[in-house]
Amino acid sequence: MSAPIIDEVRLDSAKRIEGMLCRSELSDRVEMVVRPLGQNRFRAAAVDGSVEFERLDTGTGWEYADTSVAGRHPLADDAADRFIGHDAERTQRFPTRTENAYPHARDSIAQFFDADHAPDLVATHTASHHVDGHLGQHGSLGVVQARAPFLAAGAGVRSDGIVDRSTRTINVAPTVAALLGLDVHPNGIGPTGRRRADALLRRQDGDVETSVLTGEPAEHVVVFLLDGCNANLLFDVIDAGEAPRLAALLGNGTAYRHGMFASLPTATLANHTTAVTGAHPGHSGVLHNTWYDRARDHTPDLLAMSQMFHAMAHLAPDVETLHQAIHRNRPDAFTTATFEFCDTGADFSSFGLVRTGTSAHLPSLAEAGHVDPDAAAASDMYAFMSTVDHLSATHTIDAWRQVNGNPLPTLSWCSLAVTDEAGHHFGPHGDGARAAVRDSDARIGDVLLAVDRAKALDRTAVLVIADHGMEQSDPENAEGWSGDLASTGVAHREVGNGLIYLT
Repeated sequence: MSAPIIDEVRLDSAKRIEGMLCRSELSDRVEMVVRPLGQNRFRAAAVDGSVEFERLDTGTGWEYADTSVAGRHPLADDAADRFIGHDAERTQRFPTRTENAYPHARDSIAQFFDADHAPDLVATHTASHHVDGHLGQHGSLGVVQARAPFLAAGAGVRSDGIVDRSTRTINVAPTVAALLGLDVHPNGIGPTGRRRADALLRRQDGDVETSVLTGEPAEHVVVFLLDGCNANLLFDVIDAGEAPRLAALLGNGTAYRHGMFASLPTATLANHTTAVTGAHPGHSGVLHNTWYDRARDHTPDLLAMSQMFHAMAHLAPDVETLHQAIHRNRPDAFTTATFEFCDTGADFSSFGLVRTGTSAHLPSLAEAGHVDPDAAAASDMYAFMSTVDHLSATHTIDAWRQVNGNPLPTLSWCSLAVTDEAGHHFGPHGDGARAAVRDSDARIGDVLLAVDRAKALDRTAVLVIADHGMEQSDPENAEGWSGDLASTGVAHREVGNGLIYLT
């Protein structure tokens, strides 16, 4: 990992920008500003207080110690169980910084600034801040934006129902690797960048979620990533009887009521990659959806159609995906990644078809199954992503039907994105967001029916996760801060709605 290069001039410039962003006039928009102070030293500041802390190498991982606090400690509340339940979240919309919680915040901040392309500061948005016209928001450290669902069922998984527990996105890949009984990597490294004897992947920042496992292996694993799905919403739809396939999984598995916490930034490309690799965004090479590459004077945009299918060109060479880990253990294994950004090493990849120019056309909306007509009529992106998700499920089903003469997949990673589009457009409490969960539930059912018809369901573990949460914003709070930054006179570049690079 790279130590931040910080001299007194840059520290002074960063301090001026922080001071501007932490004024009371911006307190409705800026939750906090985080930045590095030097090797393993960091600072988080808000309008009403700040903390400086250091990161300590214990030999097996990191520990954190606060070195100074002024005013209210902005990271003191790290409760993972804040705003649990859909009704609780809806009745406590737009929580203030004194009401919010920030699970794993110190670790999440520190890992981010390990990246070669890390900015000098990150300004995180308040829960209510309305950005890019989206009613649903994510990206910040707050508990709702960071909290994704976690549900596991099937072979090798305990059947405990909903338990009052949480996990982290960095733990997904190691847990899948353990479920499949993979061997440790001979040269695996851990979160400190030093040798890790129990690492199941080349770079493993997370740990195996042993509390959900029986100790028996699974022959196959199917992962459904419901992009941007609000965890409280998902469980509310299940409780209401609107998601029978997910309810059946829960009846045979374990879900974490307090969710699964994404790493900063709580955004798509960063945490898709983290889920498939076990490496934080600051270590994976995929820092965000966009960042500034100082060396090349280039700003990649991995959500742009011209770049997203090649996003994994940015994956760090010392990071291993689950697909690569499986093939390291079982060279003849077959794995799939359908409409998943992090597809390196997969034998079948929907994005790979696009890269080679052999991709089938998306179906029409009329051809796509399980599309809520009202939501599709209200949102063009809901309609478009419904066709994408239909094809993602179809590609996964085809693999289980062995239509190309392939063996049954050891790992199927099926990403479904309509939940994210619905959350952005309708907000996580809107009817369209519920419809997206129902549509996704039906597609999950189609895939699991194919697994069952392959006579493999009793030997298959199933995970249902998301890459981040989704929080409702306030359209009345839509003003930005670019003018305020410009008034400092500090030369800078801002990308990704909060990544600030001094120039």
